Amino acid sequence: MLPIIELLGKLTESGVIAVIRRVPEDKVDKVAESLVEGGVTALEVTVDSPGAFDAIRRLSQNLKGQAIVGAGTVIDSESARLAIASGADFIFSPSLHQDVIRTSLRYGKIAIPGVMTPTEIITAMEWGAAMVKVFPAATLGVSYIKDVKGPFPHVPIVVTGGIDLNKLAAFVQAGVAAVGIGGHLVNRQAVETGDFAKLTELAAQYTQAVKQARSGRQS
Repeated sequence: MLPIIELLGKLTESGVIAVIRRVPEDKVDKVAESLVEGGVTALEVTVDSPGAFDAIRRLSQNLKGQAIVGAGTVIDSESARLAIASGADFIFSPSLHQDVIRTSLRYGKIAIPGVMTPTEIITAMEWGAAMVKVFPAATLGVSYIKDVKGPFPHVPIVVTGGIDLNKLAAFVQAGVAAVGIGGHLVNRQAVETGDFAKLTELAAQYTQAVKQARSGRQS
């Protein structure tokens, strides 16, 4: 089991967390492999997906050393426990739940609760969250991230919700640790038609965009 500091490094390495939601069970493995081939180092399988826990188990084994696999849309401690038992290294929630954070910490995993307000951000950190997920990010906007980074420069922020290639760079340059991408990356049509090369191409575009934005942020 990797220590949390190494898990955090892998989670943010590419800056892209691919959200695999309700992908047909017989295509999940190929979708995940295609995304990793394009440079993605973190995969989130939402627990409302068919066969989610089995998928997490397979992917965490098959992609070991290439990417870390976590569970998403986790809103109760039992789902968190089942996901971790299946091999999940991180737990994403759309909202803030102390029992989910507590369960993740108990098993040495990363808890990333969904937050919106400054009070929720600091509460999540006080409860032991390693990072926070600002959602819905596209609705709140880049200026919101810049504003909350003022009083909370030490809080690692992941943004999700409606972010595409056109919006990604601005969020990265605003100082986010990573960006969660769902349908814009895990393209539904490409999945349905089995165009896995398209998914690899999209993954490469997103990871390269993060790399360039980070480079601009540092210069």
